[in-house]
Amino acid sequence: VTVIVEEEIVEGELFTPNIFSPNGDGSNDVFYVRGAGFSEFRLIIYDRWGEKVFETEDSSTGWDGTFNEKPINPGVFVYYVFVRYILDDTEGTKKGNITLIR
Repeated sequence: VTVIVEEEIVEGELFTPNIFSPNGDGSNDVFYVRGAGFSEFRLIIYDRWGEKVFETEDSSTGWDGTFNEKPINPGVFVYYVFVRYILDDTEGTKKGNITLIR
């Protein structure tokens, strides 16, 4: 089943999917946070035991489902996104779960 979502990214909003499948098929292989209008960005992902498995301050860098260059087993992970918006210099956060399937 292929689902195509065509949604315009609005400045000041963050979009995060809730599932991705880093299985090498070229579809949804990387978890990206999408958004616009921020000057600072930080994404942190933890496993179910609270161990940090990924972190980036580059909004164009996504998580490929690996930790220490090895594929992680399927499961549910927790993400935190921190941003500073250009428009009004306010901070924003978003947190949630991402499911990794293979």
